[in-house]
Amino acid sequence: MTLRLLLPPLPAIPPVAVPREVRRMVRLTYLTALTTFFGYILLIAIGLLRDLVCKLLDWSKSDELKSEALASFHLHFVVGYAITDSGLICSQGYAPICPPFEDFYTRRIYHRIQDCFGRPIASAADAWIDVVELQSNDTDKTLRRTSNTSRCLNLGSYNYLGFAAGDQYCTPRVVESLKKYAPGTCSARADAGTTKLHIELEELVARFVGKPAAITFGMGYVTNSSIIPALVGEEGLIVSDSFNHNSIINGARASGATVQVFRHNSPSHLEEVLREQIVKGQPGTHTPWKKILVIVEGIYSM
Repeated sequence: MTLRLLLPPLPAIPPVAVPREVRRMVRLTYLTALTTFFGYILLIAIGLLRDLVCKLLDWSKSDELKSEALASFHLHFVVGYAITDSGLICSQGYAPICPPFEDFYTRRIYHRIQDCFGRPIASAADAWIDVVELQSNDTDKTLRRTSNTSRCLNLGSYNYLGFAAGDQYCTPRVVESLKKYAPGTCSARADAGTTKLHIELEELVARFVGKPAAITFGMGYVTNSSIIPALVGEEGLIVSDSFNHNSIINGARASGATVQVFRHNSPSHLEEVLREQIVKGQPGTHTPWKKILVIVEGIYSM
């Protein structure tokens, strides 16, 4: 059972005007959800049946035959453990190396569909990529790379600005910057230090937004989870869009502030939540909130 997630090359399609209602929200259909859950249920049921058959075959053997099988036919041993088709066998005196269901998921579910994940890429992570084709002779338990590649549309990349591929303008300047400043500028400044580039970037951002100063982060997740606790505290209120990214959710939790959620793209519900919370005030004391912070995203990548 194999699910292919990468698409073959498609012809160029002219831009089409998308209605605002469609752009606002794309909901998962019940049919898609049900068929997805049915596929996992079917994999689990078949896996449980295979484990039951293997156990029945093991019980039918004598201890002597079992010992011989452990010595000859197991896939591999890990310090007192042996992995067979029926699961992970633990030798006497050793604790289980992993939970039973985790071992079951790896053997009976993930191995059946692992060719859909971890696909080797033989090109730059551009809009179109060359994906190495894989082959298996043991029902996808082990995968072997071939010399063939497929040209596929890349739908799973963070390369929003297109800098991952070769560019006549950007690539030479990136190489020059790497030689001059080293690649450590991409990591946390507490580890790699502050360079002239950081200062120039923050001055540029401050001028652009019309503020006296700015601070930049090398990672968007850390930006939200670090800045929100600095803006609001325990006696504050955060009103968050229901579709906000997990980095915003973790930042709001770390702040200690009270969190309320409003429906995505619904200013009327936001106004309703704000009116209610302003009237109620802080829980228990009903004193006014020291600060109210409304958080929405610019691009809802999730």
